[in-house]
Amino acid sequence: MNILHIDSCALGDSSASRQYTAAIVSQLTIADPQANLLYRDLAAAPLSHASGPLLQVLSERWDASIPMSTELSAEALQSASLLQEFHDADLVVIGAPMHNYSVPSTLKAWLDRLLELTALKACKEDNANKRVILVTSSCTFVGNTPMESLMDHHETLLKAAFTSLGVTRQHVLRNNTDLSQPLEFKAAA
Repeated sequence: MNILHIDSCALGDSSASRQYTAAIVSQLTIADPQANLLYRDLAAAPLSHASGPLLQVLSERWDASIPMSTELSAEALQSASLLQEFHDADLVVIGAPMHNYSVPSTLKAWLDRLLELTALKACKEDNANKRVILVTSSCTFVGNTPMESLMDHHETLLKAAFTSLGVTRQHVLRNNTDLSQPLEFKAAA
C-alpha cells in the first residue's frame, strides 16, 4: 500500500490535525509494515499560489510566443510531480484544519494544482478506488446552530474537491475522534 501523508497546519507539532494524522499513519504502517509512506508538509514547504501564467501552463493554454521562465517551468514540473504522488497513492491522509472558515491556503494551493491538472487528463477513473482520510479540526464551531453550520464548511469544500478528482471513498475524522477505538478506515485498509 502507498500512503501519501499531507499536513497543512502552520502550528507545528502542537496542531491537533498533525497529531491525528501522525496517529492514523502510525496505525496504518503498524497494520501494514510493507506500506510505502510519502510525507508532504505544506506548511514547512509551501507551494506558490497558482498564478495566471502557471494556470495557463497547467491547462495547456500557454501562448508559445511568450518565453517560458525557468521559475515557471520548475513550477509546472513540480505540479506534475504532485499529481503523480497523488495518483501513486492508494491512501491519502490529509490534515485539514479550519483556518479563518476555510482550509489553510497551503492546502488550497496543493488542491488547485491537482484540480487543474486532473481537469485536463482522463485520470479520474484511476482515483475511484483511492481512499482519502480527511482529518479536520475546528475547535471554535462544534454545535449545530444555523450560524455555526455556516462557518464550519471546510469539510464540504474538501469533499467536493476530492469528488471532483474522482475519489468516492472519503472518510472524515474530526479532532474529537477517539483514535484508540476501532475506526472504519482500519477495516478498509
